[in-house]
Formats: sequence, C-alpha cells, structure tokens
Amino acid sequence: MLRAALCGTLLAATAACGSGGPGTGAGPKSNYAASQVTTAPGTKPLSHVVWSGDYRPPYSEDPVKTADYPEETILGNVCETVIHENADYSLSPGVAKSWTQPDGRHLVLNLDPAATFSDGKPVTADDVVYSLARNMDPATASNYADSYRDISTITATGPHQVTVTFAKDNYLFVRYLGALGGAVVEKAFALKAGQNFGNANVGVVCSGPYTVASFDGTTSLVLKRNAHYWDPTRAAKVDSLEFHFYGDNSALSNALASGAAQGAFNVPPAAVAPLSRATDGKLYIGGEGSTMENEDLIVSHLSGPLGDVRVRQALSMALDRAAIAKTVYNGAADPLYSVAGPGFWQSNPAAATYKAAYQALVKQPDPAGAKKLLAQVKNADQQITLGYPAATPFETQLAQVIQQTGQQIGLNIKIVGLPDQQYGNLFTDPKARAGLDSFLTLNYMEFPEPAVMFRSYALPYGVQDFNGYNNPVVTQNLENAQGAQDPQKRAGYVIAAQQQLAQDLPWIPIAAPRALVFQNSGVTGAPLTFAYMDTTWAAALGAP
Repeated sequence: MLRAALCGTLLAATAACGSGGPGTGAGPKSNYAASQVTTAPGTKPLSHVVWSGDYRPPYSEDPVKTADYPEETILGNVCETVIHENADYSLSPGVAKSWTQPDGRHLVLNLDPAATFSDGKPVTADDVVYSLARNMDPATASNYADSYRDISTITATGPHQVTVTFAKDNYLFVRYLGALGGAVVEKAFALKAGQNFGNANVGVVCSGPYTVASFDGTTSLVLKRNAHYWDPTRAAKVDSLEFHFYGDNSALSNALASGAAQGAFNVPPAAVAPLSRATDGKLYIGGEGSTMENEDLIVSHLSGPLGDVRVRQALSMALDRAAIAKTVYNGAADPLYSVAGPGFWQSNPAAATYKAAYQALVKQPDPAGAKKLLAQVKNADQQITLGYPAATPFETQLAQVIQQTGQQIGLNIKIVGLPDQQYGNLFTDPKARAGLDSFLTLNYMEFPEPAVMFRSYALPYGVQDFNGYNNPVVTQNLENAQGAQDPQKRAGYVIAAQQQLAQDLPWIPIAAPRALVFQNSGVTGAPLTFAYMDTTWAAALGAP
C-alpha cells in the first residue's frame, strides 16, 4: 500500500515538510495542531462544498488502479474498505463489523449484514472475496498487488464471513484492509463493465457514503451524498462535494484564500505564509509525525559512483536536514534520519522502543567527517547524476541543495530535471533509471507500520527495491517482523533491520513532511493527519 509517490513530482508532492515548530517560519503559533487529529465534526448539513482534489484528476474510479494522492483522497469516500481507519490511525468496523486472527495463517472477517451497495443490493461474502482477490489477478494490474504476496486463498466461509489464509505467518495484512487495496466493489457490476470498469463514462458501484455524480476526466469530479447509505454513523452531511484539480501553487492558494474552494490537503510549502494570514479559514500545521510521508534520495543502482557505501554514507553525513526542513519546506517538515520516521510509529504500542532507536540515528551534519570518509574512496570525484521532478519548485530547490552539499565535500553531482511523465517512469521502468545514479522521491504509506515501509524497498522482492538491494540480515529481520504478533517483539526485528539500513543506505532519508490542511470557516470535519488517504473522511464534513 505504500507508494512511491509519482506525485512526488507534482503539486501533491508539495505537501508539507519541515523541522518546523512555532518560531521556525512555517506560520503563526495558532496554526499548529500538534496533538489534534481532526477538526470538530460537522453538525449541520451543507448543500455544496468545493475541495482540492490535488494536482490532477484521477486516472480511474477503480479503487485499485492507481495509488496516488488524487485517487486516494477521493475514492475512499465512494468505495469504502473492509476495515475503517480512523483519523488517529486506529481501526474500527467498516464493511466487516469485526475480525479475528486466531493464528498467524488466518484472518477471519465477519461482515456486517446491513451493508449495501449504492444501488441497494446487499454486500455479500462473494463480493468481498471478489474485491480482495482482484488484487491478486495480474489482469487487474492492481497497485496493491504486492500487499497480497503471501496470501494463499481468500474464501467465503459463511454467508457473512470471509477467511484470508496466508502462506506464512502474517500479522501485518490486517492494516492493508483499511486502505484501497481492501475496498469493496459490486462483483456483478464490475464483471459486466469488464475492462471499462472505473472509466469516467462507466464508473463503479460501491458501498460508501458518496457516489460519483459526474466526472469529465479533466477539470472536476462531483460526488453526491448516498441517500441510502447503510451506516448511519458515517452518513454524509454534504449533499454535493466537488473536487477541483489545481495545476499550480498560486491557483490553489488563490482559490482557498478567496473562498472559491473550501478546503485542501497537501497544501504546498510556498502557500504556508499567505494561507496562515487567511481571514476566512485556517491553515492547520500538524505536529512531528503527522504524516507517513518521507522525502528520500533513492540510489538507482548499487554500482558506479554511489555503489561504494562510503560515498552514500558521506553524502548522508554532510546533509543539513534541519536546514533543509526549515528552508526548502518553509519549516513545515522535520529532519528525517530513517525512511520510516516518527509518523510510522508514534501511534504504535511499542512507540517508546522505536523512539529510542530513532534518536540514536539523529546526527548533526558532519562535512569534515564526510571528507575524511571520501578520502578513502578511489575516484570519489566521478560524476553522480541526480534526477528530480522539474515541475515541482521545492524538489528543484532540494536538488540544488544536495548538489551544493556534494560540492562542499568533494562530490561532483549533476542534477537533471525531468518532465512529469519521464520522472514517473523511474518507478516502473528500469531502463528509465539506467541513466541516473539517484533520484528524489516523496514517498508515503497509508498507515503507520515501519515494517511495511522497510519491506517495500529493502527486501529483494520489495515493490520499491529499484536498485537490487539484498542484505540477508535485513531480509530475515523483516520476515520475522511480519510473523510477530507482539508489537514489542516486532519492534525488535524492525529496529535491527533499521540499524543495518542506516549503514547500507540504499535510500537516503532527508525530510518528513507535516500535515498541512486548509479548511474554510464555513465547513468543519476534516482530518488533520494522513488518514484522509483511502478513508470516508468526507462523511464528517458539515457546517460548524
């Protein structure tokens, strides 16, 4: 479920970042919401609300086709998931009213008999089996397929019961069911639509509090309240929710400041100062760990100038992460010392254990030490190419900072700005990465679990292992973590893997964005964490 944010290239990537707190330049103290996970739920109905749908329209209404900000911001309100994720990342009933895991090989989902699709038909065990199994079908090309790697079977074991059987112990999968890889669609409609399922002129049939009223595939997508929604605790209060897609920072900022749009997630860093002064609405700045986003430098291949681990270590040693968070992200981010930073474990039962291990990784920048380390490397001055998304101002600035940092310690870094499509190909086509030694990414995961983040890029079969990284110590510990039911025991395995990754640096962590949410004075109910991704968040919107 974790995704390399192809959107790291675009407006969406300008989601918050920084080491900021009050006084760092990110905004007035009144904007900080460090301990707040949501605004007050709406109590009165509204006829129409306009919200930012992020940097582009969804490619499809099919919940599993694309895992990126636009799709995940919108579609969770239409196609709700088997298990519901709350704003504080806890899990609660969704289509499944309860679930149990009697052992590491079985997860039993007890479905709510009251659940119905938007056309009034009941949600059956067969629909849930079909929906989950779609992720395992290569013909579907699900973006969540990797999450289903270790599943043997998904079967209906009762009229309102589904059992997931794993090939090996797996206590992590239950979290995936709160993201769109666990979304439920109506089987009969999907089969009838075939390859056209999810297209703008065909749509989907799901069980969420909203349905798609109109979508032209370009400028706007309109959701309408599902008047027959089955769960009264999450019934929508906004009749019509219209998503606009703003292609640049100024267009979004102007729409929010003027009231043309009533809300947005992923507010760009450049808009922090002006929106902090808005008179008809408020910009909320989350605390440390308020998202599971991570800005990283990915090593494209473990050969060439970055193939020597000492070069990677030297560059990491020299980076002034706190300064980057303050300047590049206008203080709306935190310095990041592990790819799975505080946002991945602050809500974990083993949070204290993770925090202690993370603090041991925190280091001040050491250019002198980096130079000494590079002195041991033959041909350390050979050119290193670094790709970045040219359309995103803060990524451009970050690439320049890394280039300058390299120059200070004797590294010759050439930065290469890439158009959006070419940059996006880096995540899917090895040939696109062949000409680059490294590239920047804004990465994220939809739920807080460090084991899953590390598994995505540090296992030899991880969906984001772009450079062929393979360390048996890391692999064994991460496999043990998946099979560990006890959170403290799992933390021990994860931390052992993290320590090795901090030495090997197949990815170099840089900064962790904070949540940046703008909400107009006439509406309330938006979450102030990353939990807006994939959930029925819009059902809480309404008038104050």
